[in-house]
Amino acid sequence: MTASVTFKVEGMSCTGCSGKLQKALGAVPGVSAAEVTLEPAQAVIQYDEAKVSPSALKDTVEDVGFDVVG
Repeated sequence: MTASVTFKVEGMSCTGCSGKLQKALGAVPGVSAAEVTLEPAQAVIQYDEAKVSPSALKDTVEDVGFDVVG
């Protein structure tokens, strides 16, 4: 089943940062779409609940070098 999660992200300072994170999230198996914006600083991710969990997506954000807040 398709689900959506939105993370507030800290540490992004430019479009290169958001693009890098968007590419990393989009490469995760089970992610059908990822939109990362600087203002507001967030990642909105559409994913297949059977293939990936929100905690794994959070780990991906942190692996790229950013922080999930809230």
